Amino acid sequence: MKKVKLTFSYDGTDYGGWQRQKEGRPTVQGEIEKALQKIFKNKEIKICGSGRTDAGVHAYAQVAHSWLPDNVESIPLMRGLNGLMPTDISVHSAYIVNDDFHAIASSQKKTYQYKIYNSSLPFALNSKYKHWVRKPLCLDHLNQFARHFIGTQDFKSFMTAGSPVPSTTRTVYRSEWIRNESSPEEISYYVAGNGFLKQMVRNLVGTMLHMHFKNKSENDLLEVLKSKDRRKAASSAPALGLYLMSVEYPADIDKPLKLLD
Repeated sequence: MKKVKLTFSYDGTDYGGWQRQKEGRPTVQGEIEKALQKIFKNKEIKICGSGRTDAGVHAYAQVAHSWLPDNVESIPLMRGLNGLMPTDISVHSAYIVNDDFHAIASSQKKTYQYKIYNSSLPFALNSKYKHWVRKPLCLDHLNQFARHFIGTQDFKSFMTAGSPVPSTTRTVYRSEWIRNESSPEEISYYVAGNGFLKQMVRNLVGTMLHMHFKNKSENDLLEVLKSKDRRKAASSAPALGLYLMSVEYPADIDKPLKLLD
């Protein structure tokens, strides 16, 4: 068996999230595993993703690993996967890695983007990919909130219940709102960290938007952060605006041993 790293993108609109499910809507993990099982004529192939994205969340560069049969070196794996999977999932790269590579445990940094269309009128082509906010947004005000998330701290106030974890402390390296200069109605929140709790990014965005429109202060946000109480924060922002941008690994672990076509 060979350990293989896959990097791929997907439009999460029609999927029930990343994680395989016995019933309900198709999932991204499920579709990739089905394609691999067809290629290798094996019912037991499983993949491990770098994290679980929710239903409706998109990805520019999700990462997963899988143990595949030795003949993977003689198979056009990427072409095979892209030919078998729905067109809203695309594999960008595939290569054999050392046995100690792990899509979750080896990751050092993840970056997410949350996209907002800030206009008094909606735009139909954004309806599945950007959160429409009709009232004007002040980026200076939003960034006053965003800067307080940078650093190592307990983000329990922004974790949705349902996925117990050993610790709710995470380190955030970047947290900022940016306006698209060529298209001013497009606003994005960028956040990068060593890991994220369940729906943490959507909860951060939802809380910042809520506090912005309620004209809350930075101290109000700090009270929510320090409370470690999810009930003190606001509702989650809709899933459709969220994108996993990248997952980064140490160079000595993420080393291609053999590229696969």
